[in-house]
Amino acid sequence: MTYSLDGSTDVQLAPIRGADTRRNLEKYLFTKRPVLFTVKFSIAVLLVTAGWVAIVLWPVWPVIVLAIIVIGAMYAHLVELQHECLHEHAYDRRWCNRLVGYLCGIPMLSSFWHYKYEHLRHHAYLGTSLNQEFFNYRFHDLDSMPGFIRSCFHLGRYVDVARDIGRSAVGRPNPRVTKRTAAKKIRTEYLGFGLILVSGIAFTVVAGSPLLLFTWVIPALLLAEPIHFLIELPEHFGLNTQTDPNILANTRTVRAGRFAQWFTNGNDVHTAHHYHQGVPMAQVRRLHKVIEDRIENIDPSYWTFYRKVIKGELKYQDASETCMTR
Repeated sequence: MTYSLDGSTDVQLAPIRGADTRRNLEKYLFTKRPVLFTVKFSIAVLLVTAGWVAIVLWPVWPVIVLAIIVIGAMYAHLVELQHECLHEHAYDRRWCNRLVGYLCGIPMLSSFWHYKYEHLRHHAYLGTSLNQEFFNYRFHDLDSMPGFIRSCFHLGRYVDVARDIGRSAVGRPNPRVTKRTAAKKIRTEYLGFGLILVSGIAFTVVAGSPLLLFTWVIPALLLAEPIHFLIELPEHFGLNTQTDPNILANTRTVRAGRFAQWFTNGNDVHTAHHYHQGVPMAQVRRLHKVIEDRIENIDPSYWTFYRKVIKGELKYQDASETCMTR
């Protein structure tokens, strides 16, 4: 049987050592909860809206700073919700997942279809030389506080976004996207980002207002980007993602409190997510309980993990063993 690289059913699963019983998981683990996702999305949008309104109505520095923090955090959280949409875990209808997923990615200029294309291949090829990721942060020189902070602000990602917008504007596809239909959808989304950016610049110039600086640029660059880096870092850092064909060993789980579980949208049980990416995020904790005793890398908390990285106790893998090299 040929498994899908782009859908949510009959997905191609990453390699695993030993007996592979993932195709025999209980059916209840594949139940979606669209109402729950809508509530999560609505909370994020309401908090962003509240931050925007606060800056407009009470433009004093204490309010502006607090609003920027809330908005930036929610922009990062929305990318985690986008991740749920690209797996088609949020809704039963594909167009709903794409629409909401695209909206979730606008603040950080994260293309739904580009993220989907790269990320589903990351799932399929994890543990092999073909593994790559969409958010390709440079996970190196983290064994000191200055190096750690410097890596958090990997604004070079926006250079890549600008390059993709430029390619799209002149009708050139991304060379890494070999599937024609996906390339066309990705181009359309980057053109949309370009239009949004041009409109934002025009509004700022005509209105002479710093509104978008406080509600979009600063929250996205100075808050959302490093926060998203911190969410992504524990997933595979220090583990062999290129030549160890066992997702129970090359992926990490973190024991997190309720706030972190909500904020990362289930990313704390990342091993379970990679064990079978067809299981909706709404059910991934149930899957985690099924496989917990087989997971090789579980950290007691996010703070414990970050401390180990900064102290150099957890090392960056050799370039041949990680996809974070570009």
